[in-house]
Amino acid sequence: MEIWRYLTSAFKGVPATRKAHEDVLATRPDIISGIDRLQELMPAIHEDEGQSPIFLFSAGWRSGSTLLQRLLMSDSDVFIWGESYDHCGLVQALAGTTRAFTSQWPPESYYYDGSAKDTLSDKWIADLYPPLSELRKAHRAFFDRLFAYPAREAGARRWGLKEVRLGIEHASYLKWLYPDAKFLFLYRNPLDAYRSYCRYGRSWYDSWPDGPVFTPTAFGTHWRGLVEGFIGAPERVNGLVVSYEDLIQKGKTIDAIERYLDVDLDRSVMSRKVGSSTPAGGKIWVSRLEKWLLKRAASPVLQQVGYEW
Repeated sequence: MEIWRYLTSAFKGVPATRKAHEDVLATRPDIISGIDRLQELMPAIHEDEGQSPIFLFSAGWRSGSTLLQRLLMSDSDVFIWGESYDHCGLVQALAGTTRAFTSQWPPESYYYDGSAKDTLSDKWIADLYPPLSELRKAHRAFFDRLFAYPAREAGARRWGLKEVRLGIEHASYLKWLYPDAKFLFLYRNPLDAYRSYCRYGRSWYDSWPDGPVFTPTAFGTHWRGLVEGFIGAPERVNGLVVSYEDLIQKGKTIDAIERYLDVDLDRSVMSRKVGSSTPAGGKIWVSRLEKWLLKRAASPVLQQVGYEW
């Protein structure tokens, strides 16, 4: 028995550490829980000096996000970047670092307490962390420099991002950085979106290079996960949920967007076509099997937002 215990520890680790690891996994740490913990320790600070970035999150591709992006940019003060450096997963990577923050980590003693530098050599400093306030500032500085600064250089007072891969957890992260930010959540009937997507060869990625969206099941799963977050917790970031079908009817939906964002939009943008949705020409045929796989993956959220086919 003693030999077996040593063998188990050698190949799997000691029991205490395995148990601690199991306990961590059982809590399922994620971005949302990490942001909640950070909000407790370092609440979002309204230091934006009037800055109110606009984040447009679409439930996947071919859902009208570029049309809405163009509409928003018809306001002379607004500059919306489009899926910038998408293969890098910039927001996903930075937001993912927040998963680590729990009630157990980091210990409060790890943070630098402002002690005089000449006293630190006589202290235990193997784990010496900059203050959390500086961590938040560093995260914000990345987005300010990459997106806000060049938008201002282009003559825009407000900046924003259009994304097709980000969910409510990423919105929560950005809200922690920019408490005055505004969020638009856009979705479209997944069958119509998928038909349009097929015209482009079904070759895009949720996360590059290990998250391809090449099948109706992958497309529907991606759509469902995003829409589920959009309709389930928009109040978490005080967001506005919009369907593509309502958007193209103009009228009240665009009025609501204008009020929510405090912008002045040119509705004629909606009738001006830019580019082509049929680069290969013709209409793409979607088989009954593909439709069935798509519907299975998108349910039950599909029915919750009123889509049937």
